Amino acid sequence: MSIPCLRLLRDHVEGLVTDGTVEPTIGRGVYAYAATLLRLAEDGDRDPALALREATSAAGFLATIARLPPARPRTWSPS
Repeated sequence: MSIPCLRLLRDHVEGLVTDGTVEPTIGRGVYAYAATLLRLAEDGDRDPALALREATSAAGFLATIARLPPARPRTWSPS
């Protein structure tokens, strides 16, 4: 049961990143982390329930991060 939930969570995070709903730099890292946990659980190297809890925590962290404003150009002045 945990592996299908891990897949859904990974796909959900991917959707958030591609939609631009979350900060993309952090979102890509959370997506990669969830995908790695899924792969480890599928291979039997990680307990699926534990992997799901870890991925859920990472996704929850991602949801709390505010989207950063676009970078503004800075003028350079010699000091």
